[in-house]
Amino acid sequence: MGGPLDMAAAAAPGPASQPPLLLPELRQELRIEPGAAGPGGAATWLVVDPVQHRYVQIDETAYHLLSRWHSGIAYAELAARVSKDFGHQISPEEIDQFVRFVSGNNLTAEPASGGWRHYAGIADRGKHGWLMWAIHNYLYVRLPLLRPEPFLMRALPLVAPLYTRAFAITVACIGLLGLYFVSRQWEVFAATFQHFFSWHGAAAYAVALVVIKSAHELGHAFTAARFGCRVPSMGICFLVMFPVLYTDVTDAWRLRDRRERLLIGGAGVAVELIIACIATLLWPFLPEGILKSLAFSLATVGWVLSLVINLNPLMRFDGYYLFADAIGIDNLQSRAFAFGQWRMREFLFGLGMAPPESVPRRTALILTVYAWAVWLYRLILFTGIAVLVYHMAFKALGIVLFLVEIVYFILRPVAHELMRWWKDGARISATRRSRITAAAAVTLVLAAAMPWSTQISMPAVVEAAALARVYPQRGGAVEAVLVKAGDRVKAGDVLVQLSSAETDHQIALSKSKIALLRMRLARRSSDAEDRSHSLVMEQELRSLTSSLDGLMKERADLTIAAPISGTVAELNSGVHKGRTIGRAEFVALIRGSGDLVARGYISQDDIARIGHNSAGRFVPDLPGWPSIGVHLQEVSKSGAGHIEMPELASQHGGAIAVRPHMGDGGHRRLVPVKAHYLATLSVAGGVKVPAFSVRGVVTLTGEAESAAGRAWRQIAAVLVRESGF
Repeated sequence: MGGPLDMAAAAAPGPASQPPLLLPELRQELRIEPGAAGPGGAATWLVVDPVQHRYVQIDETAYHLLSRWHSGIAYAELAARVSKDFGHQISPEEIDQFVRFVSGNNLTAEPASGGWRHYAGIADRGKHGWLMWAIHNYLYVRLPLLRPEPFLMRALPLVAPLYTRAFAITVACIGLLGLYFVSRQWEVFAATFQHFFSWHGAAAYAVALVVIKSAHELGHAFTAARFGCRVPSMGICFLVMFPVLYTDVTDAWRLRDRRERLLIGGAGVAVELIIACIATLLWPFLPEGILKSLAFSLATVGWVLSLVINLNPLMRFDGYYLFADAIGIDNLQSRAFAFGQWRMREFLFGLGMAPPESVPRRTALILTVYAWAVWLYRLILFTGIAVLVYHMAFKALGIVLFLVEIVYFILRPVAHELMRWWKDGARISATRRSRITAAAAVTLVLAAAMPWSTQISMPAVVEAAALARVYPQRGGAVEAVLVKAGDRVKAGDVLVQLSSAETDHQIALSKSKIALLRMRLARRSSDAEDRSHSLVMEQELRSLTSSLDGLMKERADLTIAAPISGTVAELNSGVHKGRTIGRAEFVALIRGSGDLVARGYISQDDIARIGHNSAGRFVPDLPGWPSIGVHLQEVSKSGAGHIEMPELASQHGGAIAVRPHMGDGGHRRLVPVKAHYLATLSVAGGVKVPAFSVRGVVTLTGEAESAAGRAWRQIAAVLVRESGF
């Protein structure tokens, strides 16, 4: 939906030409209609421009001027007429400013100067080459597909019952009934399986999505037509190449009743909520499959996402127009931006300039806060879009699109504001507030450049220096568990005995074959056939004997023994008799009785700041444990391929972001997303050996670093990482 232009905002683009002595002729097709009440209840009017399909909002003074406007009369005569008829004194300078406003909005039959060539020049300036067109439109391209006016007029009587109180009550009852049925099957509802993981399911979901969004747009269109507004086009637009349906209901600005505007803006979301109520009622009665999944999606995720996107007032979707009508401010965004810029300049420089327009203090606060919120939102949104298009396209094109997004949509507005400051440099430098702002800026720069921080933190665990995590060397069925948690064991003691029926069968078969061969070799002196095959049998015997040795080694591997002497600190409760376990399954943790050691991981951002034998303290996460003094002993030369202590990984509540990966032998490894280096630290004496490892944070003293230096190093790391093609 488009918006009206207020007088202050629209006067700026007008060409700065000498004012004519006589009033120009207004275009004959223009109409003046009453508008919605402005802030504080002030009366407004709309100048309807059917050719450009836009609306220019004017106040009461401008309305009086236009109602007494006649081409060819002098400025002073118009001022005298208005003063006589309405008792409102207007100076010739105000008449001149108003004529500029009228000419700047192309409301005159001919421009103040240049004749038809002036309008031709405006049209030419509106044209862009293919490169500028692509820059302006690759984020948002609108393609009109339908002119729905005739269809809407014919179908409007058919949908009239949908706007009745009875229908609203019926939908509410349907929704409540659906919620009742769903509450009876809540566990099933919450665990609904999504049947979209196939081509058929994805196609069905896509079709349903198109139907729902089409109904959303028809909700806007029918409601606008119901209130007498034109709907010139419906179609599709592309947001970062993602298709979105749209409906042109700009004509809604003609409506004086803001409630009617609110109903038009909220009609699309209302349609989706109606569909959600119906889907909620249908879900309990549908069979398992795609239809049930579609009903679940429409009843839950679909309308929630629609509300989040459409009701966001920071984007120019339904939420923006609903918010503007709710607070009674037309042309919200441009007026808010003017207030936001004015308030920012006053806060930074204290120029004492008048606000862009005279509005109540509460309205000025709303406009300012809204403008700043939009700027922050756009900074985050455009940065996210820049990263998105960078990763969506191949590298060369991605870099170009990334730079276009950052430069054109983020740096360009900032540069324009800085240029405005430069032009007002003399006035800015003369104020006391400007000197305070400059001093604060210099202080912030120095604080960012000063190397303050010498502290380095890393996640770590304190545990016995001799610590062994026990895994099976070979999978098998558990025959016996010979220890329990807390038992003391010696190196070589059996912890768990496994068995393998397949291995036992192969051993028995190999032994019988070996016995048979040895018997045949023993009687070869009396058997001519065995004597002739003696070399083959000897070779086969050696092969079977070697195979048997391997099988016996496999059987020996089924005995899980303690690798070190110590205490069984942890025993997997899932390892019990009769259960089959694999090589990747943890069995036990053996803690030695020696000294303590701290082990942790240093981020690649801090590795260059670490010195050998750096001192620090270990602060445990465990309540009641005191902090412990530590000294850095060793840091690995290369980044860790996986995190050896699972408790430090993000999947187990640790601080290191990891992604799971199946390594060799079926072991599940936790691979760090960002490079980390394994560090070993000695622990001060006199600390009691814990029964289990204790997680915490080690704080070391390293080389001082500034915030700016750290930020630059991270940026440089990203640039180096992404520089390869």
